[in-house]
Amino acid sequence: MDYASSTPLTREVRRAMRRALSAYGNPSAPHEEGRRAKKLIEDARAAIARALTVRPETVYFTGSGTESNGMAIFGFIEALVERGATYSDLHIVVSEFEHPSVLEPIAYFIKKGVAVSYVRPTEDGIITPEAVHAEIKPETVFVSVVSVQSELGQIQPLKDISRIVEKIQGARTQKNQHRVPECPLPILHTDASQGLMYVDVSPERLGVDMASYDAQKIGGPKGVGVLYKHSRVPLVPLIRGGSQERKLRAGTENVVGIVGMAVAFVGAEQGRKERSARVSAVREYMRALLQKIVPDVEVNGGMKHRIANNLHVSVPASDGDYLAVLMDREGVSVSPRSACIASGTSSKAVSLLGKSEEAARGTLRFTFSPHVSKRDVRRAVRALARARRIIDTKK
Repeated sequence: MDYASSTPLTREVRRAMRRALSAYGNPSAPHEEGRRAKKLIEDARAAIARALTVRPETVYFTGSGTESNGMAIFGFIEALVERGATYSDLHIVVSEFEHPSVLEPIAYFIKKGVAVSYVRPTEDGIITPEAVHAEIKPETVFVSVVSVQSELGQIQPLKDISRIVEKIQGARTQKNQHRVPECPLPILHTDASQGLMYVDVSPERLGVDMASYDAQKIGGPKGVGVLYKHSRVPLVPLIRGGSQERKLRAGTENVVGIVGMAVAFVGAEQGRKERSARVSAVREYMRALLQKIVPDVEVNGGMKHRIANNLHVSVPASDGDYLAVLMDREGVSVSPRSACIASGTSSKAVSLLGKSEEAARGTLRFTFSPHVSKRDVRRAVRALARARRIIDTKK
């Protein structure tokens, strides 16, 4: 029950990756083995582009969702600097709900002199378009809002946010616009690593200029991701030394991983509506069961705009890390927070909702498999109840 952290490979992905293992050639080599490997990459790029309803040339392969976020942020800001901007000329708007792979690169640019405005969520966990609009200035060049918040599972109103950004782009009043005449400012980026199996987070539907994806969240392999980049957005490479990925990411490509990721993207798109309906029904069953068996457990964030496979709770007078360890002993895998946030810390996401330190410390994130059953839920709730009793007896 920790599918937001990572997922097992689907059967179709495993089959495709096994077949791709025989393509040992370097995709940049001119001989038959190299051409075969190159064709696998380009076929995968085309399949992902179809799944996202974009052109293949806008799809770039990376090593993870984290790298995709870094490529978008570092690549664009440094492209402006290469064109004559100073860091102090630039302003970024970002939600406080972002994954560390977005927040930490932006913190790096703060040290360089870039101004940053953070947008706080509502008590329900939503970044509103109005709040984003209020922070955009003439100096703003980059806006980043997550598609699905990684801890609480809140689906953010990206399309409405994009309409606001598009109006500002259309006005062409941004101070740095002359640096990138081909690309209206500010650009809009989203971390879309979570959610692809349950909601449509394609760039066209969201209305974004750049979007980051991670294969391991959708039944694909670890160590491979995607950055969608609109053709008009300039980037400079993070990794130099080769012509791969149209000179934006040097290094021999992970052919087997890319092939597996493409199959995962196609699988995530297929049956999404039915999958979401079934899993959300099981999630609601769990919510009702928790209220019956562990009645003082509190759900964090609103339910109306929550992704189907997420249930995030706070357990009063408990430590989320300890609860997760006790449940793991019973064979139930849960996480107290995002896997990329250090253990022993309270949930920043819950604190941002205005909740107490106790609530932020005692969090558990349940994120379900597409095949989750009510039997799985009953087992998890019983394990939580037993873990809670162990904690209570030690007080």
